[in-house]
Amino acid sequence: MKYVNFEKVSIQNFLSVGDDVVSIDFTPGLHIITGINKDKQDRRNGVGKSTIADAIHFAIFGNTIRDLKKENIVNNINCKNCHVELDFEITEREITTKYKVVRQLEPSRCKLFIDGVDSTRDSIANTTEFICSVMSATPEVFQNCVIMTLNNTIPFMAQKKIEKRKFIEGIFNLEVFSKMLTSLRSMYNDTKKDYEVEVARYEEAEKSKSSFERQKEKSVEESKNRIKKLKTRETNNTDELEKLKAEIFDTDQEELNDISKILVRLDKGITTCDEKMSTVNNEISTYGATVVHNKDTLSRIGTDDDKCPVCLKSVSEHDRDEIEKEKLKINEKISELERDIGSCKSNLIELKDVKSKLSIAITSQNNLLKEHELKIQKSDTNKQRMAQLIEWNDQIVEHFKELTKDCNQFDDQIVNAQKRLDNIDESIDTFKSHMNILDVVKFIVSEEGVKSYIVKKILQVFNHKLAYYLDLMDANCLCIFNEYFEEEIIDEKGKACSYFNFSGAERKNIDLACLFSFMDIRRLQGSVAYNLSIYDELLDSSLDERGVDLVLGILRQRVEKHNECIIIISHRKESVKIGTHYKNEGGVIYLEKENGITRRVDFSEATV
Repeated sequence: MKYVNFEKVSIQNFLSVGDDVVSIDFTPGLHIITGINKDKQDRRNGVGKSTIADAIHFAIFGNTIRDLKKENIVNNINCKNCHVELDFEITEREITTKYKVVRQLEPSRCKLFIDGVDSTRDSIANTTEFICSVMSATPEVFQNCVIMTLNNTIPFMAQKKIEKRKFIEGIFNLEVFSKMLTSLRSMYNDTKKDYEVEVARYEEAEKSKSSFERQKEKSVEESKNRIKKLKTRETNNTDELEKLKAEIFDTDQEELNDISKILVRLDKGITTCDEKMSTVNNEISTYGATVVHNKDTLSRIGTDDDKCPVCLKSVSEHDRDEIEKEKLKINEKISELERDIGSCKSNLIELKDVKSKLSIAITSQNNLLKEHELKIQKSDTNKQRMAQLIEWNDQIVEHFKELTKDCNQFDDQIVNAQKRLDNIDESIDTFKSHMNILDVVKFIVSEEGVKSYIVKKILQVFNHKLAYYLDLMDANCLCIFNEYFEEEIIDEKGKACSYFNFSGAERKNIDLACLFSFMDIRRLQGSVAYNLSIYDELLDSSLDERGVDLVLGILRQRVEKHNECIIIISHRKESVKIGTHYKNEGGVIYLEKENGITRRVDFSEATV
């Protein structure tokens, strides 16, 4: 159990408090904070009574219960040196440690002293976080268990489900499970991401191994085919070598010379044919010209009956007979010439045929000549080829070795890939194991796990306490919460009803019963107990006189049982009686506000 004992708060230039420091000692007992506002005809509102609660909240959390802006927290008259000091001690495991928080605005500063030693952190935020941690306090819990501004905060019963849960986790110290669950979820997600990365790596490594295996298979197959081809090539090369050896000595140079001689004779024959053909063509031309001349002469003889076409003399009967004879001779000559022309043309055709045959023979011989020349060239080439084939056969042997080596290299790659797979698989198993463990732990700290178990156990006590306080306050109803803190309210007639079906005073009774039950559970739970409870406007609410007496009775029990400092903030004049009529009352803290400044005055000197 951690005991947080508030000792003193000192306030300066905070809200309505001015340069004069207002100090409150938190001594055990039932105290009343009241006062008058001289700026408003001695009215009891606006005195600055709630400033005490805001100052304590400000010292711890750095803000007010009303969550005012910083510029509105600083006293609006002096406008600087806003200063709150809070002294408290924490007893845990029989060791007591003293703390002092000094928080300022204008300028902003927060200092922490532990047993008189400056223990301020590197920033205001970190110092505030540390203060909250040592006090085991959250704003939600603090505002429902230490400082209760009953008319300005939403009662637990009227809160939304998410707000209820947040408060419950804080009051029962269960937020650690939510934090653990959040952390575990983050760890699980991180582990899952790592797992997925490893799975992706495994798949990639598996693909790589499969690729190497396929490459090996392909390489082996290609190698087999290449070896087969190389062996075939080797065999062919060997056969070719034998043929080349024979071909080198198979070429006849004399035959090549004979072909050359034949070509010379054929060329002469062609020349002779060309000459004869030229002669025949000349004869044809000569015969043709003579025929044309005779035909022309023939055409002119005897065309004029009276005159000779040559001498132009008159032609006699005798001359006409001679002319006819001459025509006959010319015609015979023309026929003879035409027969000669036909004979010449026949000779020309024969000569062309002979020439054609000679040309064919020349082509044939040229081809033979080229073949024999190629053979000779090939013979030289074959010698080079043989040398090349011998070199290739040597290279084929080296290829055999390289192909074997290429196949073996994939074996090494496959072995390495398998080792990588095994390592990744081991890592995956580790991540799986971590995820399984995290799943179990997540369930343990989840709503259905140990939290549910704890809540169920606490609820048994809480519902018992709630029934106890409802009975003390004559609430005439029964309220039971389930493990999800969903309430069931039964009225005095045994009928289920809603919280909002009750009157304001009745709801206040239920709210206070819940409040007292939460405070008892927190103390019984063994986490933390506070010596201070502040109730703002408790007596100014909808409670009637009977309700006020019942509430005060419960508060007096708490003072006597736990030696608490209970402070009631009230603006009702008659509330001062609480601090004067009972032996266990601590007294009256009396405040006056004048000219906009709140200060504490001695109650014995105050005008009540």
